[in-house]
Amino acid sequence: MVSELSNSPQLPVSYSESELVSENAAENNGKSLPGINSSLIAVFRELDNAGSPWVLLRGELDLVRPAGDVDLLVSPDLLARLDGLLAGVGFRRVIALGHGSHRFYFRYLAGEDLWLKLDIVSDISFGYFQELGTDLASGCLQRRTALGPLWLPQAQDQAWLQILHLVLDKGEVASSRVPAARSAAALASGADPVAAYLDRTLGDGTAEELLGVLQSGSFDEVPAKAAALKRIWTGTRVPPWLVSSTSRALRRVGPRLKGRGPVVGALAPDGAGKTTLLHGLRSGCPLPSAYVYMGLWSSSPQDRWLQKIRGGFLVRKVFRILRAGLAARYHSLRGRVVLMDRLAFDALLPGSQARSRLGALTDAFALRFQPRPDLVLVLDAPGELMFARKGEHSPQILEGWRNAYLELAEDIPSAYILDAGESASTVRLKATELLWNVLAGTKAVEEADTERLPLHLWMLLDWRFLLPVVRPEKLGYGGRVSDDAATAMLLLDPSAQRLEPADGQAPSREFDVVLLSEPDKPLFGAAVESLKPGGWMCVQVRRSFRFGTGPHTLAGWKHAMERAGFDDPAVYWHVPTLERPARFVPTASRTAVSDTLSHYSRVRFGKAKAAIGRLALNLGLFNVAAAEGTVVGQRAREAGRQELP
Repeated sequence: MVSELSNSPQLPVSYSESELVSENAAENNGKSLPGINSSLIAVFRELDNAGSPWVLLRGELDLVRPAGDVDLLVSPDLLARLDGLLAGVGFRRVIALGHGSHRFYFRYLAGEDLWLKLDIVSDISFGYFQELGTDLASGCLQRRTALGPLWLPQAQDQAWLQILHLVLDKGEVASSRVPAARSAAALASGADPVAAYLDRTLGDGTAEELLGVLQSGSFDEVPAKAAALKRIWTGTRVPPWLVSSTSRALRRVGPRLKGRGPVVGALAPDGAGKTTLLHGLRSGCPLPSAYVYMGLWSSSPQDRWLQKIRGGFLVRKVFRILRAGLAARYHSLRGRVVLMDRLAFDALLPGSQARSRLGALTDAFALRFQPRPDLVLVLDAPGELMFARKGEHSPQILEGWRNAYLELAEDIPSAYILDAGESASTVRLKATELLWNVLAGTKAVEEADTERLPLHLWMLLDWRFLLPVVRPEKLGYGGRVSDDAATAMLLLDPSAQRLEPADGQAPSREFDVVLLSEPDKPLFGAAVESLKPGGWMCVQVRRSFRFGTGPHTLAGWKHAMERAGFDDPAVYWHVPTLERPARFVPTASRTAVSDTLSHYSRVRFGKAKAAIGRLALNLGLFNVAAAEGTVVGQRAREAGRQELP
């Protein structure tokens, strides 16, 4: 199942004074400044700095913890920059076709367990499908008034927009909205600019007639009045019925995140709360999402029949691999958050290894075909607690599995361990924060305390031994650099900066060392342009068989660096993995590679991998066969060719 856009759940929370603008701090135009969430203040300041007019359409008294959307009107000339502006203050866009000019942006505030949703329009249209277009937007922006950090429509404009929102968008005045309708009708008049527009497009007296219905309190007449106005609506180039039909069809596509949706998986023994957590994440997260159950070895009603068929369970396992893998990839490409209940990593647990070659092959296929998860939530709970929750197996068996999952988590780069002994709401809150960190990119890195830095953070700096630079003056990094690794960078350079793909502006050549982890082509290009002549670059990469442009092997990255003007790049094979290298093996040394391959039998499928490695070494293709490594090169001191891959 796939979730649609929805309003975020609102839970009680306390606030600190630093997060709010005091309601009694100042007076402006006779109105007290409303309380405003600090994240929304950042949005309003960013819009002000953009230099184009904007207004908050409604809800200025509900900005501390908005019960619904925060509705904004912006100038059309701001649209091209809007995604970048709001990304800079932590908001992620969700694309929803069939909603007129509406653009939706979300942000999660972990400290408040609050989802903020911005609903931004560049024109003013009404109706369920925004089929009733107007040209009111420019006038409302010109007549706007200031209230502290807010820009609001002129009082009469705001009253009329509220009236038309209730009548044309909602089609009725619900009992909970009667006070708002009365207030708006008391403030509005037939001489206002919006009233003049209604009379001009729908006939003289239309505005006064509508006001009369509301001012008299005849709210039961509103549905009929709304239907009549919609039937005679004019002034749009495209007929309302055609807009409605087109929008209805486009909405069937469903909302999607901009870009690929992240894949989130849960690992734990039975009874730890995997399914409860994932369903809680899905119901509490307003972003488009899909739930996928992997469950390669779970039982089913067909087991008694399958056991009578030779290879029946194996066939079912392959079917589940294909079904779950294809579903997860499909939803991710559709821009949905993929929540995977169980993962193929279960095959790596002690005692789970297949006893037959065919079973081992299907395990390897499952690990390969499963999308690489961006986040793996490992739920940790005592065996007694898991047994009490579900009553399956025994506390001793569950405790053994618990330890096995904790050991497995150490070998999964994207794994985070959550204390499943806490309440379900607490676990969900922590998981939601981790999910949002993935969606929004890496979270802010705190300055490292070198005296208390754990040993594993020192190990993340091992790549520096591949460079002749004793200590970089200016360090840049980018790509899939973990938060721990980014923290470790601060040991080398407290002002280390994260690199992003170029945005059209020429980057300054300021870095003398750059570390990239699994970069794409745009990021690699930006890193090359930001590196000083004579500077060094380390590119940590994995072999990839994914479709698309750019290098897919260590050899490919070596050639890419040569084409970009680097002098004789060197390739180092990471053993055993990119995240936890015990050795950096220079692939130019046949002796070093051969010696490493001779000790390769202790890893999973080690003998087969060693045989393939020796064959590739003899054929001169080891840089193609090596799965993970680092390519190191020095940029030419003189201006050279800058042809990128």
